[in-house]
Amino acid sequence: MTAALAHRPAEPVLAARDIRHVYGSGATAFEAVRGVSFEIHRGEVVLLLGPSGSGKTTLLQILGGLLRPTHGTLSLLGETISGLSLERLAALRLQHFGFVFQAYNLFPTLTAAGNVEVALDLVGMRGRAARQRAQQLLEDVGLGDRGHHYPAQLSGGQRQRVAIARALAADPAVVLADEPTAALDSHSGANVVSLFRRLADDGRAIVIVTHDSRILDRGDRIVEMEDGRVVDPAHRRHP
Repeated sequence: MTAALAHRPAEPVLAARDIRHVYGSGATAFEAVRGVSFEIHRGEVVLLLGPSGSGKTTLLQILGGLLRPTHGTLSLLGETISGLSLERLAALRLQHFGFVFQAYNLFPTLTAAGNVEVALDLVGMRGRAARQRAQQLLEDVGLGDRGHHYPAQLSGGQRQRVAIARALAADPAVVLADEPTAALDSHSGANVVSLFRRLADDGRAIVIVTHDSRILDRGDRIVEMEDGRVVDPAHRRHP
């Protein structure tokens, strides 16, 4: 157990209660998430596991306010957010959440620094302040000397670190990552996971959806899903 976990506050940063989500309606309805309760605290790296179709990506989208649950409540820092207006929910996402994806989602025509500055622009930081902040964020992820490089000039691991720097633009309390190491070699993947570990040690809550068996020993907790439900730890099947 990390020092951060040993001293974590009682109140979770993010708490989901009896979350359900149904796609479609009538005869074609499909319940992707079935009564999941989940919470995460500052300083914690949670690995969310499960086969394709188990509901883990749908749950991650609900946790990040990208998708409304059909039933249940989601709370951020003690405030229920699942029933907020789309406008208010979007503002909360910008302020409190960072998102990292397998495909990086970088703009190919912008430099590494430019990609980070786009995210800073969304939170109202522009000009010299944005350039300085982007440089600092790139230094924080070990890419201080790559700010003028375009995505095509970077390795996969470096692109993912740029994506993480971008996700940190608003200094979020929660970072949600969907298969961030799937396209990386073992060395690059280990570097990215070490970066997530450092972000958690700095007080953030990290949730990583993964199929990558190489990183299972790097999380504080494993939550495994199957058929839309969380599997009881006593019956968990490790890859």
